[in-house]
Amino acid sequence: METDSQSEKDNRKRKGYVKIDWGRQGGVIIGYLAIVFGYFGIIANTMMIDESGLWISFFDMDRTILFWTFETYISTSLNPIIFLFILIILLMLIILFSLKEWHSSLILSILILVLIIFILDIYWTLIYLPVSITTGTFIFSFKIQGLALGLLFLVCFGLTYKEDIPLYGIKASIWLVPLIIAEAFIFYTIMFGFSIEPYILQFGSGEGYFNMLILILTVLAGSLSGMELNRSRRKEKKLILRLNLTKSF
Repeated sequence: METDSQSEKDNRKRKGYVKIDWGRQGGVIIGYLAIVFGYFGIIANTMMIDESGLWISFFDMDRTILFWTFETYISTSLNPIIFLFILIILLMLIILFSLKEWHSSLILSILILVLIIFILDIYWTLIYLPVSITTGTFIFSFKIQGLALGLLFLVCFGLTYKEDIPLYGIKASIWLVPLIIAEAFIFYTIMFGFSIEPYILQFGSGEGYFNMLILILTVLAGSLSGMELNRSRRKEKKLILRLNLTKSF
């Protein structure tokens, strides 16, 4: 029986059957699908609606948002330069605390929470919370476009947090950057036809390269923080196991 099963496996390999390990590749596929349908889906469902709540034609949309997506999640309550400066600082701090062994899991968790609050514009709700309590009027702030960047961060975080070998998750996360850029070109071609404009917007402008910088920093921050928190969780489990073994003796 063992010989037969081994021969079946060899026959499948020769015939070119592809075996998917859903424990690993399944998570990557789900993460990629979430970005493919979710990243631009969130932006489209917010930026292609006018003030009356009606859908506008894609011919009337701002075509630059396909390649300069960072412009869609800038808070209207802050100066764009200040917002992007704070965003970059937060992403770089997350990367730094993910790479350095500073017993930084708590600090890293706080930085991730601050980043999510910041890109979703929720911090204004917290700032005005005392006013809401005293006046009885709840002031709520939420930037739904920030969910696109938040989704990218969380997918990259999940790809490495669940991995036994974080390098696989980091590699899978990095490929999301060219995937998003390629998707922008595909959407532009479908909606407006072939043109040189996408290449100018992406590779012939400072905004295009700045958008790539934001995407790369987000991917690195998400994947590296997932790796570090996973490593910290494993260390805690080993420490608890050792303590339990010591107590048993």
